[in-house]
Amino acid sequence: GSSNSNAVVIVPQLEWPPKADADELVSGREITLPESIYWDYILPFTPTKDRVVVNKRCTTAFYAGRRVELDETYLQRYARGKGKVLFRNGSFFSVFWCLPVPRGQPGSNQFHVEVYHNSSSNDDHCAIDPEVAIEKLRLCRRKWDEHMSLIPYPHKRLQACLEELESNGMYVSFLFDNNGTIDDVVKFHASVNLLALNGPVTRALAQNEVDIFPNTPLGLWVTRWLTHIMSELEGRMYMEYEEGEIVRCNNYEEEVIVAALLDAGADATVFFEPLSDYPYHTISVLTLLEAASSGHAPAWEPGMSLHEVMRNNLLWFKRHEHIFGCVCGFQDILERLASKSKVKLRFDVGSWVECNVGCQHHHEWIAGVVTSCWINGGQPYIVTLEEGSVYVPVDTDEFIRVPTLRFQVGDRVECKVYGEDDWVSGIVVEQWPESDKGRPYKILLHDEEEICVAKIDTDNFIRAQIY
Repeated sequence: GSSNSNAVVIVPQLEWPPKADADELVSGREITLPESIYWDYILPFTPTKDRVVVNKRCTTAFYAGRRVELDETYLQRYARGKGKVLFRNGSFFSVFWCLPVPRGQPGSNQFHVEVYHNSSSNDDHCAIDPEVAIEKLRLCRRKWDEHMSLIPYPHKRLQACLEELESNGMYVSFLFDNNGTIDDVVKFHASVNLLALNGPVTRALAQNEVDIFPNTPLGLWVTRWLTHIMSELEGRMYMEYEEGEIVRCNNYEEEVIVAALLDAGADATVFFEPLSDYPYHTISVLTLLEAASSGHAPAWEPGMSLHEVMRNNLLWFKRHEHIFGCVCGFQDILERLASKSKVKLRFDVGSWVECNVGCQHHHEWIAGVVTSCWINGGQPYIVTLEEGSVYVPVDTDEFIRVPTLRFQVGDRVECKVYGEDDWVSGIVVEQWPESDKGRPYKILLHDEEEICVAKIDTDNFIRAQIY
């Protein structure tokens, strides 16, 4: 710091969270920090955990980020009328519809921004004078900032923002950072405090609050997304359709929210952890799946994860061909979760493995190569066999395992290293080499005095030496 009033100032004992009037004196000291200083120097170079002791001049910047200027240009998105819309520079005939209006007490559960799409020219959501319309937007932003300043937890602030965007979309984008998209909002809150992505949440139902499971923002929005999909599946499951008719699900904002949370770093691990107890008295994907299939789909069993149950249900729904298109959204949930999972799979792409392609009481193991991970509804692996490919539903030895190799260290072999008939003799020096994970052999070639790696253990690539 320095004596310059524009210098960055660190306040070790700043009251947190800051009040809406944070421009005033803090702890009796005259401390001001221009907004440009925070955005240009504090945010890019200060660890998240240390930003809470920085007195930012503008709480609006902290809670919402850089936002659009509320002027006549922006106001045109609310304009309804014929002909060119003119302000100040000429006459116009237009009405501004669907203007957002704050309702309830800021800081309370009842506070929300109301956008009434069937507004008339004499209600709060409409204005004829552009100055009046702009002031309505500014009032809404002031009330929203006050509401945010009274929510002490970062995950609750993010939840409130996403609730408004999910309900009102572009009509309330001026309240939020940058262009006011879901992605902008999630990234901003994550940049301020990563706890915004993983704190506990609740969902209001009637007069009570029922816990969500998993009780995180990701758990909440996955559950809401799945609620829509399951509702459509349940309603269409037993309906009659024309032969060959394909039913497809609608698109929902929850899908965009889930994608934004995962991209920003929300933890999906809980969806992959084994559950020893059923999450009673909660709203979860388990209760939704049971309701949608009327209990006919594969049920949860102790030790299964949420992702595993969801994947089993997806396969069950796919059997109903007329709603195959409708399960695409369900499949997308699983793939998005799997793609961001921190669960480490045992085999990498390219690994030589054995897959159980038999039935429950008769196991038949066939060797192949892992060609993809976390695909087609969150399947851990796709394995290419000599004839065709298989999906591996669970990463356990019951379904996929390390194969027993044909050659031991010291065995003399021949390897195909160049063309169709180019076989070079050598000796096996290592099985499953650490430097080439998933490859069965490392071979020292006699003629070339070089090391090669056998990718798969078949006679097409490696065979016993012919004397």
